[in-house]
Amino acid sequence: MSEDERIREIYRRVSAAAEHWPTTTLDHYRGQPFKALIAGMLSAQTREEQTLQAAETLFALADNPADMLKLSDEQILAAVRPVTYYQNKARFVRDICQRLVAVDGGVVPRDLDQLVQYRGVGWKVAVLTRQVAFDIHDDITVDVHVNRISKRLGMVRADTKQPEKINEELKQVMPREFWPRWNSLMVQFGREVCKPTYPQCATCFLFELCPRIGVVQTGPRTYKNADYA
Repeated sequence: MSEDERIREIYRRVSAAAEHWPTTTLDHYRGQPFKALIAGMLSAQTREEQTLQAAETLFALADNPADMLKLSDEQILAAVRPVTYYQNKARFVRDICQRLVAVDGGVVPRDLDQLVQYRGVGWKVAVLTRQVAFDIHDDITVDVHVNRISKRLGMVRADTKQPEKINEELKQVMPREFWPRWNSLMVQFGREVCKPTYPQCATCFLFELCPRIGVVQTGPRTYKNADYA
């Protein structure tokens, strides 16, 4: 099997399995730029469940930047409390809305360089916002799941650290039509199977396709190829 065939088979199997897994938080906000931007910022270093809880609570209070600015600091803080670093992120919510209204006329920009001008919005959140809000897939969103799993699969060098460089390495080996879903698939796969600690390699449907770089395999292998043919 060639490397291209291996990657295509990995994608096929994970895509098939993902049909039975919970969707990711940002799937709720596709085509909704303001919500995608705010939810993307809130999602940094936060579990899916907490991100969705905070985003839904916040958007129930206000679903556009002008109305968000009418909320008190205490209201925003209470809404986003479930996420990590909620105090900083509460300030980012207000800063983002202020810039949206004052600089961009209330319209979330599509340009990557403009998006990273917002406080709390780094390269990863900017790329994610473009994908979710505008269906722009010039890059692959690199979060902890994409970082970890792509290295375990041998698609990215183990010593590559920066998300932008991981993105470039992935783009060199992955067919472009796979770029849009790679992040969401890896988030789902990472939550269900390829976990940070104790990944379920013994029962993983990618077992013979994965070199398991950096993973110490334990336990018996119980999955059969025919189960995912």
